[in-house]
Amino acid sequence: MASIDADLLITFLAVASAGKISAAARTLHLSQPAVTAQIKKLESRCGQTLLTRSVKGITLTPAGARLVGYAQKIEGLLSEAERELSGSIARGGILRIGASTTSAAHLVPKLIAELTKRVGPVGVVVHEANTAEILRLVEEGTVPIGIVEGHTRAPRVKLTPFVEDELVPVVASNAPRRLRDLRRASDLHGVPIIWREHGSGTRAVVERALTKAIGKRKNVAHDLHPGGTAAIRACALEGLGVAFLSRLGIEDDLGRDRLRALPLEDLRIPRHFSWAVASGEISGLARDFLRLAETLRPAITSRA
Repeated sequence: MASIDADLLITFLAVASAGKISAAARTLHLSQPAVTAQIKKLESRCGQTLLTRSVKGITLTPAGARLVGYAQKIEGLLSEAERELSGSIARGGILRIGASTTSAAHLVPKLIAELTKRVGPVGVVVHEANTAEILRLVEEGTVPIGIVEGHTRAPRVKLTPFVEDELVPVVASNAPRRLRDLRRASDLHGVPIIWREHGSGTRAVVERALTKAIGKRKNVAHDLHPGGTAAIRACALEGLGVAFLSRLGIEDDLGRDRLRALPLEDLRIPRHFSWAVASGEISGLARDFLRLAETLRPAITSRA
């Protein structure tokens, strides 16, 4: 393999992350032909095809997938060297984060807002998926860090608790009385629950808490499984059942009396959002972001 220019690797990494030549070109402030030419030059120096192109975007070849990890390490080392020489936190590059659905909607924006107050504008790419998928992306090196909910351990990924949240059982304020009058966890035997999809950290936490409190539920055939948080909230607002939603995300609905928290005396479901990092050291902007996030924890918690 001939020598590889680091700039070519940075361009390749931008294309791999964006999934399209056009999107990467905008991120890099280059023309599409310039980005395409750099990818072709890199492929020539590697002696292998790194990605395939279609109308839907690009797909990494096996060789391209292997190269992504090395490109991320090189980008991180270059950023680290720049910071060590300047003695300041990273102000360039792109921060790549994996985020579970709830954290992507309600926690990551607050972190980025606090970060930009300290260091100015930062390019950020957020890979949003359920917790199981984010853990996989971190493990394989697609993203250097992730923030997930629900899990306390995962193979080959280090989890560090960040902030605490609570999953609140809620119904629509105008829901049928049989839903609004629930007072104990055992009352959930006879009513439909609106669930997240399998693989969701939120679902895992709720399932564990319910099993501990009341054992195996009855009438589960009446449950709803719409999938994502937005769909679950919409079903709850229609009075279709009990939803367990993050307190971070429903304060406005509670304040406007659109949703009502059920006072289940024997059921409280706290859960942590945790940082997920693959085994080994992280570097570059991701490392600096994690360090800064720890200093921002009080501000984030007070605004949650």
